[in-house]
Amino acid sequence: MFDISFSELIVIFFVILMVIGPEKLPKVASALGKITGRAQNYLSKLKEEIEREEKFKELQKIQREIKKKSIKSR
Repeated sequence: MFDISFSELIVIFFVILMVIGPEKLPKVASALGKITGRAQNYLSKLKEEIEREEKFKELQKIQREIKKKSIKSR
């Protein structure tokens, strides 16, 4: 996803450690973990809803085709 090397991650970690401080780092990491989990859950539900809508539209299309064929056969 992101092209970040291990050395870049270490630099980012130390910058965050300096800015936030070692006392608040566990709380911030926990909060970020919770936010990430909520975002993943939201995106998962959104994906399911979009797939459900696509299936519903496909079923409506099939239903219209069947109605057209039944009208033509009369």
